[in-house]
Amino acid sequence: MNKAYKAVVAIIIVVVAGYAGWRIYQARLIQKAGILSEKISHDGNLWTADYTARIAAPEPSVYGALQNIEKSSAPGVRNIKVLSQSENSKTLEMDLDGFAGQTVAMELAFTYDPATQRVSYRTVNNPMFDSHATYQLAADGGSETLVTYHATTKMLQSLPVPDSIIKSVIRNIFVSQLDGLKNTLHITAVDTPDDGDEEP
Repeated sequence: MNKAYKAVVAIIIVVVAGYAGWRIYQARLIQKAGILSEKISHDGNLWTADYTARIAAPEPSVYGALQNIEKSSAPGVRNIKVLSQSENSKTLEMDLDGFAGQTVAMELAFTYDPATQRVSYRTVNNPMFDSHATYQLAADGGSETLVTYHATTKMLQSLPVPDSIIKSVIRNIFVSQLDGLKNTLHITAVDTPDDGDEEP
């Protein structure tokens, strides 16, 4: 074997090992978050994400945490400020960790429907993407809540990155939201999803 061939083989092994490690990390991230199912797909610049997750808290408590989302804390979220609110709506500004230590400000408008235990939100004036998402809550026994999440995100600017990176960003947004809810609810136990339900 010549040196060039050995170098190419070594690079391929490193890339394959790195990809395998990334897949294992993503699968563990899903399991740790209590996610039961995941489906992320796209048609051109329109991305769709569907999740189900279980939170170890009663439904009224989870809904209350979503109503007071500004009191939550999650990795990557530096600050949350209420810009405006009415009885069943609220607009927040969130300061998120960005690339190379920068802060990214994002505005989200929330709408609450207590009769159906549904919470929706959308991005406001975001030049990069337009997102709409809905949390539907359902009691799962007396002490747990089943969360069904549906989101659509339209990329307003083309990003020269692989689909796997965009999927990872979408996944991390949902996981950080779950983590924020669990922090608010003081949940320390990790929910374990049923085997075979997750789709990394």
